[in-house]
Amino acid sequence: MKPGKLKLAAGLYVAGVLIIHSLVVWNARDLIWKGYPDFTIYYTAGTMVRQGMGHALYDDVAQFEVQRRFAPQVATRLAALPFNHPPFEALLFVPLTLFSYRAAFLLWMLANLAMLTALPILLRPYVPVLRERPPWVWTLIALAFFPIFFALLQGQDAILLMFLYAAAFVALKKGRLVAAGGALACGLFKFHLVLPFLFLLLIQEKRPQGRRRILGGFLLVATVLGVVSLAAVGAQQLISYPHYVLNLEKTMALGAIMPSDMPNLRGALYVVASYLGGTGSPSFDVLVLALSAAVFLLAAWISISDDTPCANSSARTSTDDLKFSLAVLATIVVSYHGLGYDLCVLALPVLLVAGNLRNNVQSGSWTAVAIISGSIFLLCSPLLLVLLMRYNRLAWLGWPLLLCFIGLAGELRRRMQPTTD
Repeated sequence: MKPGKLKLAAGLYVAGVLIIHSLVVWNARDLIWKGYPDFTIYYTAGTMVRQGMGHALYDDVAQFEVQRRFAPQVATRLAALPFNHPPFEALLFVPLTLFSYRAAFLLWMLANLAMLTALPILLRPYVPVLRERPPWVWTLIALAFFPIFFALLQGQDAILLMFLYAAAFVALKKGRLVAAGGALACGLFKFHLVLPFLFLLLIQEKRPQGRRRILGGFLLVATVLGVVSLAAVGAQQLISYPHYVLNLEKTMALGAIMPSDMPNLRGALYVVASYLGGTGSPSFDVLVLALSAAVFLLAAWISISDDTPCANSSARTSTDDLKFSLAVLATIVVSYHGLGYDLCVLALPVLLVAGNLRNNVQSGSWTAVAIISGSIFLLCSPLLLVLLMRYNRLAWLGWPLLLCFIGLAGELRRRMQPTTD
């Protein structure tokens, strides 16, 4: 297909997806106003802290009582939609609880849209593909990306995490390693999507001083957030938080947390095992942990590998970008808990890999085929909407993401092989 026709087709596809997303929001508007979205948990936590109930933040009965006050029309909610994030995040939403639930939801959506608008401008100097279109065009494209749309629909905090990942990326590019570590620490409200990435980032940094600066910035901010959490909810709630989260995973939060909705390795294995009747066996958990460890160790091995000695500055930058992308993708694939909106953080890797695919990947190589094949599913929002809303099987996306990971890992290994003239 000629470039002109390809651009036209892409534009029409984005426009079509935006129309579909708009229709979904319109049809769901009553459910949103009644309090069905996940934004409920943040509004609940912020309200409890503001009202001096921080000591009961992880009490399901107390959470449910608060939720029934501002969302009494949620017929399907027979227990609390649990706030399973660290205490410090509740403080972020305290100002929003000064408004009604509807007004707070709209304000939070505007804040997310502001971050989406700022991201193309923030990343433009370091992501060449972003310089090919005006920033407002990329904002529209972002709204056609299913994870971002899903995060907005649910009032989730995943776009904030994506923004912090992008801030860390920019800080790394500027050599501000302490700031990079600090930005990642601010994302500890989803610690399971930050700690694995931090580990891979540290081993990618070859200089011991650089590793110390990244880790120092991270620990400094993490300590501050820990102190803030302690002040907000008290020692007892802070100590009980890990047990609370583990218990939610064990009980699947009475149906609020389902592996079949998780587009990661755990979810991908779960949907297969569900047809074989093996999801409840101990061997299933062992298999998930073993394969997740294998994926993570492969990412670590590639991250710690040296680049080719003869690589020029441009090639090294390209390889560094792909390593960053591999670390993000590996974190998503091995995350034990992750839902569709958590894939927001893949937006930056998609842009970085797209530029490299166009300019550097060998035509017809198996790595390119694997990456493109897996990415097609990630970028096909109508298919993902059907998997989620019709079949509750978004976990099938875990397999294409694993394929992307394998392709990207293979491409990096190919580039780091010594060249012979």
